[in-house]
Amino acid sequence: MEEKYKKQSIDRFEFIKQDKIDALKDDNVKTLGQLASKTRTDLKNYGFEHFEINKIDIELQLLGLGLKN
Repeated sequence: MEEKYKKQSIDRFEFIKQDKIDALKDDNVKTLGQLASKTRTDLKNYGFEHFEINKIDIELQLLGLGLKN
């Protein structure tokens, strides 16, 4: 199931603020698969707060993905 989600745009996660979406895209993170390859530390370096990182990880897990350990 997760294969079909890996190529979907990170824009699918409407709860992520646009400035952070833009920062991810500027660093060539454009798909959910690319986002899932990031660690919590990586996301913290993009300026995400702890609760935002948790939300992203949960949403990815619901799609059969998840952040890299």
